[in-house]
Amino acid sequence: MPKPAIFKDEELQRKFDEDGFVSFSMFSAEQVQRIHAFYLRTQVAHETIAESKKFHATNETNNADLIGESDQFIKSVFMEEVDKHFTDYQVIAANYLVKQPHLESELGPHQDLRFVDEEQFYSLNIWMATTNTTKENGSLRFIRGSHLWADTIRTLPSYPWKYREVITYLNNLFTDVETKIGDCVVINHACIHSSYPNLSSTVRVAAIMAIIPKTAEIKHYFLPEGNPENEVEEYNMTLSDFIELKVGHRPQHAQLIRTFKYDFSPIEHNCFQQLSQPLNNRVSTITTYAHIKQKISAFLRFA
Repeated sequence: MPKPAIFKDEELQRKFDEDGFVSFSMFSAEQVQRIHAFYLRTQVAHETIAESKKFHATNETNNADLIGESDQFIKSVFMEEVDKHFTDYQVIAANYLVKQPHLESELGPHQDLRFVDEEQFYSLNIWMATTNTTKENGSLRFIRGSHLWADTIRTLPSYPWKYREVITYLNNLFTDVETKIGDCVVINHACIHSSYPNLSSTVRVAAIMAIIPKTAEIKHYFLPEGNPENEVEEYNMTLSDFIELKVGHRPQHAQLIRTFKYDFSPIEHNCFQQLSQPLNNRVSTITTYAHIKQKISAFLRFA
């Protein structure tokens, strides 16, 4: 069953469905400048953890005022454009992403957290940098179609990633995406992506806003550290639950829906070769996904 469309433009929807990401011009230079100016006004608060984290998001500061104010401001600017391009959506949370000029600011291959039941829906980030992005200052990289490989549970604070044993092979599959001021990149949270280290002389600042289809319930998957049974806690979340969510902690007021065991065993290389093969021979989004699920049903337990 096809997942509900979220783009008004059919071609953007097609590219997003097939590749797991799409980039296009969305914001004016003046809107980008406002996003950057707010960051500069809050730079000291944002960079209190810069010494230990060369790449970090606003919510990792655990500064409730900063998190709330940044969320509201980014949304206020993004929403000036979002209705022009997206339909039947709801907004989750917004953050700044700060990449210090340092070799350790590289972000390795990963998938973002899982916010919805991905058997029925997808969730996405709208990402916008406040400068042109290049390989030198930390541009993004994506593996086309990787959101279709497997239905993975992505949890916090423990994150035993299914692809952890094949990272070396992943590095050969990336497509670089550089952006100009005003461009956005829309990222399916299940699409494998990474970013280069910022080797320029200045901080690279980006802003993101997460959205999901209007009919989807907002989810959060919690896996405590040192949990030998891999018992995942699934919560139904509200917007305020995400604003108040502290890194490494359970949601304070969210509704616990269920607890279930999940097999986080890593995907082995032989299985991965079968899994990634459709990248070069893709017929359609729906048929590829069905083909992949059939091929790896013996290797993974789907949630």
